[in-house]
Amino acid sequence: MNTDVQANERRQYYRIDDSAIFSYHVLNKESDIEHINAAEKISTAFEMIELFGQMNQQMSVSLGRISENSADIAAYLKGLDNKIELLAQMYLFKDSQTDLEPRRQINLGAGGLAFGSDEKLRQGTLIAMDMILSTDLLCLHLTGRVIQISNEKKGDFPYRISVGFVEISDNEVDQIIKHIMRLQAEQLRAKRES
Repeated sequence: MNTDVQANERRQYYRIDDSAIFSYHVLNKESDIEHINAAEKISTAFEMIELFGQMNQQMSVSLGRISENSADIAAYLKGLDNKIELLAQMYLFKDSQTDLEPRRQINLGAGGLAFGSDEKLRQGTLIAMDMILSTDLLCLHLTGRVIQISNEKKGDFPYRISVGFVEISDNEVDQIIKHIMRLQAEQLRAKRES
C-alpha cells in the first residue's frame, strides 16, 4: 500500500472531541506580523506549559509504579498534580500579558481539526493556530488551510470551521495521535468504572 495513502488513513482514523486552549490568526502580509508579535507574547507561557508536560511524562512512569502498590496514594498524587496544573493555568492565562484564549471545544484529528468561530472564514484561507492540549500539556504551533465552513446550529459560535493541517511534521502528527489515544483510553476507563 502507498505510504501516502497509509498516512492519510491514519490521520482520518484518529479523531476525538476535546477541549483546548486554542487561538488562530488568518495569515496574510499584515496579520503575519501581528501573529509573530502575538507568538512572542505567548512563547513564555508555551515554554512553561511544555516544561510542565515534560515533567508530567517523566513522573507518569513513577506514578504507574506507585499505583500498582497503592491506588490511594496514586490517586492522591494525581489530585495534587491536577491542583498544580490548575494553579499554573490560572497564573499563565489570567496574566494580562498573554493573548491566549479560554478553553474551547475542538474536534481534533491527526490531519486537521474543526472548531467554532464567530468569524466566517473563506475556504482556502491559511491560518496559524496555537493550541494547548491540557491532558498532556501539549503545546502546538500549527498552520492549516480552511477546507469547510458550516453554520453551527448549537454551541457558542455561529460557524464551524474545518481545517486541514499544512506542513505538519511527523513528530507533531505522532504527538497528536498519542494525545488522542490517551484521551480515548481515559474515556474507556471512565465508562468501565461507571
